Amino acid sequence: MSGVKETENAFPPLETVCKKQFAFPVACPSFVYRAGYMENVRRLAPFVDEIQLLFFESRSADSRPSRSLIQELVRLGREGDITYNVHLPSDIHPGHRDIDERRRAAAVLTDLMARCDPLNPTTFTLHLNRDASEVNDARWLEDTVGTLKAVLSGGASGRRISVENTDYDFDLAAPVVEELDLSVCMDMGHLMARGKALAPFFDRWQDRITIVHLHGVAGTADHLPLDRLSPAHMSAVLTLLNRFSGVVSLEVYSVDALNASIAHLMREGDGLKAKD
Repeated sequence: MSGVKETENAFPPLETVCKKQFAFPVACPSFVYRAGYMENVRRLAPFVDEIQLLFFESRSADSRPSRSLIQELVRLGREGDITYNVHLPSDIHPGHRDIDERRRAAAVLTDLMARCDPLNPTTFTLHLNRDASEVNDARWLEDTVGTLKAVLSGGASGRRISVENTDYDFDLAAPVVEELDLSVCMDMGHLMARGKALAPFFDRWQDRITIVHLHGVAGTADHLPLDRLSPAHMSAVLTLLNRFSGVVSLEVYSVDALNASIAHLMREGDGLKAKD
């Protein structure tokens, strides 16, 4: 019996089902529990519509998914009635000054997208990393476009890749998005943590936004439970979600944070719920 109790303590259950509750799919990350992809998917699938598969690192030997793992995730997705989106590695630099780094970035993205293709992800989310010391916008843009053109040369649609706003002015990435006809991942938490209004970003990119990352903020701290948002911020979020039908991913990384976030969304977002 002690083994059962230890297992229960290691994997406390979620408390609220938000699956098929809203007019948009609700997702959460694949590392809510301190366990692997399959364990997280099994335990999260009854509660959400989609799992955000995180592949943040690319340099270790086991950082990219094996074909057997992908096959298991396909099976779990079918059995659990869930879809997936994929967060591409954040340790690559498509616009790096060093051509070898750019070639590596292209190879990693091409390989990972091909490996995950059987999952039919709703989107592949990408950070266009930019060094804080970068001063040559034209060079960075040219090199970033060149790297992503190499990734797309196999025939993939640019709309499969959603570029995420991170810690720099997203206007710098706009020429890349527009030239290659990419999608956009709107991270509302990142914008709020930087003191930016949500509506101007949403209005500009609405036709391209395939996924929203949503989490609480307090000052410049983000990826907090959703109930940490101020009433004013939450009101702005709900106003925009009322105009959105893509994926909303609650980007928090613990059971407690996800429980709080789902409960807050269910309570405050009553008007956004799916109609019977």
